[in-house]
Amino acid sequence: MKHIVLGTAGHVDHGKTTLVRHITGHNTDRLKEEQTRGITIELGFAPFTLPNGQHIGIVDVPGHERFVKNMLAGATGVDLFMLVIAADEGIMQQTREHIDILRLLGISRGVVVLTKIDTVDKEWLELVREDVSEYLSDGPFAKTPIVEVSSMTGEGIPKLLETIEMLSKEINERPSTGVLRLAVDRVFTMTGFGTIVTGTIWGGMISQGDTVELMPTRKQARVRSLQVHGEKREQAYAGERVAVNLTGIEKEFVERGNWLTKPDVMKENRRIDIRIELLDTAPEISQRIRVHVHHGTAELLARVKLLDQSTLAPGESCFAQLELEEPLSAMPGDRVILRFYSPMFTIGGGTVLDAAAVRHKRRYINENLGRLEALHSGNPKQILLASMMKDGTPWQLEDIASSLQSDMAEAKEVAIALKDSEQLLTLNDGYYFPVDAMNMLIKKLETFLSDYCLKWPMRFGAPKKEVSQIILSKMDTKKQRAIFQYIDHLENFAQDEKLIWQSGWKPVLTALQEKTINDISEVYERTPLTPPTWTEVITELDIPAKEQGEYLQWFHRSERLVRVADDVQYTPQALKEAESILRTNAPNGYTLGEARDLLGTSRKYAQKIGEYFDLIKLTYWDGEKHYWKS
Repeated sequence: MKHIVLGTAGHVDHGKTTLVRHITGHNTDRLKEEQTRGITIELGFAPFTLPNGQHIGIVDVPGHERFVKNMLAGATGVDLFMLVIAADEGIMQQTREHIDILRLLGISRGVVVLTKIDTVDKEWLELVREDVSEYLSDGPFAKTPIVEVSSMTGEGIPKLLETIEMLSKEINERPSTGVLRLAVDRVFTMTGFGTIVTGTIWGGMISQGDTVELMPTRKQARVRSLQVHGEKREQAYAGERVAVNLTGIEKEFVERGNWLTKPDVMKENRRIDIRIELLDTAPEISQRIRVHVHHGTAELLARVKLLDQSTLAPGESCFAQLELEEPLSAMPGDRVILRFYSPMFTIGGGTVLDAAAVRHKRRYINENLGRLEALHSGNPKQILLASMMKDGTPWQLEDIASSLQSDMAEAKEVAIALKDSEQLLTLNDGYYFPVDAMNMLIKKLETFLSDYCLKWPMRFGAPKKEVSQIILSKMDTKKQRAIFQYIDHLENFAQDEKLIWQSGWKPVLTALQEKTINDISEVYERTPLTPPTWTEVITELDIPAKEQGEYLQWFHRSERLVRVADDVQYTPQALKEAESILRTNAPNGYTLGEARDLLGTSRKYAQKIGEYFDLIKLTYWDGEKHYWKS
């Protein structure tokens, strides 16, 4: 069964809480001050069941203008609204602001409830109804049903429940397979239980025993137990209001505005890119205006940086970046509400496009605006490509599902469609990578290798470790390996375990370098089985310090010398000669002394050769003799 949350909205003292109590039998005014003053200050919650068996959770929000921030904390995450308008007063200031907030949050389905109809005559009620219909006619709420009720007599309540039942059928079930996000709206402690948080699950699911993380503080805790409207549960799902008993964390480390999620799946950031929309009633805003930002149940301060224009007029929209004064944990597609810094009133809202934005440099603004256009398109394919291009690393299906806030089946469908249209590549280990990103990476690699070979012409290629640190620095080892494996199939590159180079590349030697190489070879050919150390060779030939490593690397890569031990090199021919002598004269194995005598070397050289043959698996050492393996 679907899990649906219905939120109230409307002006103070228009009968929201009384109506909720009549429908559910619960008084959502739980604070003493609320009961004394007769107005809702904090959020209230109550469950009820529709005649068709559908369970509904109601969030009752305050209507007083002083408590709009509390209203916003309750309004985010609801599926349906119940806009309450008293028949004896009609549309008031907070009615208008709440309607604006509902629209900006994208809450499009709901019902208008004209309350207190027992206090007015029919003619007046008809005038109020016409006034409400006219006010809502120009906008997304034009077809919103209007129901007249009296919470005192019960008139109209059956019709209201029938309307909510009809609207509930139109609500799509939230996916419980995505990222767990619970917007914390209350925190308290209970003797014997410890810290308890409540909120609406926006996505995913939570289970008893889970390890969870509070964002943006990154404090971790364990789920001790769960309750949904007083009923103990082992699991709770997207769309449900749940109370979570946490262990391992004190109450002072949790507050309204936090997100409860799984470890390491969300990030916190001080910059987010949005598509901002100003209300028709808002003043014109300019660069770096300070605003209150409401997201989920959080309220923060931020500066607005308009990206594609210098000012924004009432009723207009544009791309903008919020420079937040505190970290915020958001996800693409989330809605934010913006309120003027002082005096506080709602001026507009926005849709989060990039929840981990960076400062936009003016010279790249057109490129960044193009990416934001793609993110704003609503097309999952464009959104995915734009997000992956910005990240610049290969993604697996789990990453795609998280970015799109979808389940794995939908993520796979989008990925396959992009692969079929040749916009996405498949790499090893289940990774996907945009074709455009790979083309950019290949160009960077070609430039890097060209520059590298100009700088180090004696080398056979660039170390893959260095390429990884410079070009693939944003990727972990598994992603880097997938990239190198893909490149291995391209004709314009060649590589081995340690180096990568452009196809056809060969070291370039000067006449002086060729002479030095010949001189080094002659030194090693004088006494092949008792060669000098490399230090002795470079000293004898007076090779400059900055060139010594280059020559040694050249000899190793060209297989003209083999490193047998630190500072000890042999020619391959000398090692073959040593193997032949020992196999011929000691076919059943040899001791160190026997090798010394057979090779005509010192004990030190015999030991180096014996240890090298063990290393390359020609022989094995039993503590006394080296024995041939085959």
